[in-house]
Amino acid sequence: MNRFRIAVLAASLAASLLSASGCVPSPAEKETSDDPKVWGYVASAETARLEVTDVQQGVTELVVDRVLAPGDAWLVVHVDDNGKPGMRVGLARVTKGESSDVKVKLDRIGTEKVIVALHADRATKGEFDFDMMAPTMSPDRPYFVDEKELARVVTVREFGVKTARGSAAIELEDQPGAVDSLVVKRALAPADAWVVVHLDDDGAPGARVGLERIGAGDHSDVAVELYPLPLTDRLFVAIHADRGKPGVFEFDMMDKVNSPDQPYFVDGVEVASPVRVR
Repeated sequence: MNRFRIAVLAASLAASLLSASGCVPSPAEKETSDDPKVWGYVASAETARLEVTDVQQGVTELVVDRVLAPGDAWLVVHVDDNGKPGMRVGLARVTKGESSDVKVKLDRIGTEKVIVALHADRATKGEFDFDMMAPTMSPDRPYFVDEKELARVVTVREFGVKTARGSAAIELEDQPGAVDSLVVKRALAPADAWVVVHLDDDGAPGARVGLERIGAGDHSDVAVELYPLPLTDRLFVAIHADRGKPGVFEFDMMDKVNSPDQPYFVDGVEVASPVRVR
């Protein structure tokens, strides 16, 4: 065996021994990505993790079971805005490494679900430097693992009033040309309730344009006066419980989960129906 081969074998053996002993550092991870969709800091599953129970009903503090952070970081909680982070409703700082059972105080929860994410603390230590209006320019951006933001969705509020099958129902027929009122063919409610008419907001209930109170039981041909507003081609009609102050409709479209007069649900489906008026 010549001297060159001996040297190569010796170098290879030395590298293997150093690697096994943990003395050889792994290549530095690239913190940013060329992919515009990955606008935060890049981390690996070995350095950044987030474990949280996905249902925590009615809590005022969200509990994150385990968080692993590559450096000092923030646990940030946002309301769920149609699958995307909305207004921030919780913030807690964690230090580099592993933390368990971290409590994040929640404020102004107005949605059924929240999104919790792990952000770096890169600018002024101890100050959350992140602007929702300029996220890619903010220093305290979220971590991304495998090209996805490290975030989890948690259900914290329950929306709707559950009732048994056959206890609540609504039936309508299309009413082309309806302007001043709408007739509900059948409305069934388990207790005092409201028949609520909404505009069509891109396939979802929008602004309210009609309201009529009904008592418990089965009702036929319920006339609902419509507000003098421009109507969409299609309207949505739902049955809401009257659970707050009797005779006062207490339902805020901007704070649905905290409103007492929520719609009835049967088998997980809202008791509601579309009706075409154009």
